[in-house]
Amino acid sequence: MGGAGIFPFHATQRFITVKTTLLVLCFFLVGSALVKAQQVDTLALTHVSLKRNIPYIANGLPRQNLDLYIPQGIKAPMPLIIWIHGGGWNGGYKDWIEVPYLTAQGYVIASIEYRLSQDSIFPAQIKDCNEAIYFLWQHAAEYGLDTSRFVLAGGSAGGHLACLIGTSANNHVAAFYNNMAKENIIHFNAVLNFYGPTDLNSVHGKAVLLDHDGPTSVFTQLLGASILDRPDLAKIASPVTYIDKDDPPFLILHGDADEFVPFFESQAFYSWLTLAGVKATLIKFPGINHAGPEFHNADTQVKVIAFLNEVMK
Repeated sequence: MGGAGIFPFHATQRFITVKTTLLVLCFFLVGSALVKAQQVDTLALTHVSLKRNIPYIANGLPRQNLDLYIPQGIKAPMPLIIWIHGGGWNGGYKDWIEVPYLTAQGYVIASIEYRLSQDSIFPAQIKDCNEAIYFLWQHAAEYGLDTSRFVLAGGSAGGHLACLIGTSANNHVAAFYNNMAKENIIHFNAVLNFYGPTDLNSVHGKAVLLDHDGPTSVFTQLLGASILDRPDLAKIASPVTYIDKDDPPFLILHGDADEFVPFFESQAFYSWLTLAGVKATLIKFPGINHAGPEFHNADTQVKVIAFLNEVMK
């Protein structure tokens, strides 16, 4: 699965060298049995109705499902945050949501699971996300969703996928869809990118804590080949490749001490967006590494809500 079309390689199971810091554990060990046994895959939010493990593909695989957090007492149709979790494309959980507070602002949150890279190489991940989005669009009336107010969002690897969908949706990339009849029919009001990589060809070796090119690299596992061997595949999988003036507004949040996804990726992505005439906002978190409470503290919440209020007018 996932090896058809422009991606002929087959992924194999690889083991990641694990650092001892909690941050690296979060990034690499998301698939370990011990962590999974302790992990709750949904959030406990007050005044929210939770619909769990909704399959978005009939007779699909176990990870081809989503959770819906629906605010109670809000008149339908409601705006939707389509959240894509991180975890290096080889792990992660549906409750890794940076914006749960948006349910209090009247937003439904759909948190998507997708096939992981050790099972299916790219573009399986974006195909699954696009299938989930199409499912939500089809079932909008059932869940009280406003199809004119869809927002893409994600953290880390999920930020990459959210950005990739946001920039490629109007580029007719057949490899990103199981069925092209489902392509280019959904309008996105905005994209929220929390520290996600946007140009896979921009970093090599161990320039940051994360090894980009080694045989156990999450990027090698994602593409089925090293970026140095197949920069063409890395380009196809990079959101920056598809930027044009018709892309939705972007809010980019990134720490300038990020040792996994270097901050300069977001700086360059922001510049490419603005040069193309796309509305973009970049929020820098001084001294902050990859992820952390700073990305959803009270000050950040105010900025995210203000951005959404502006673009959703």
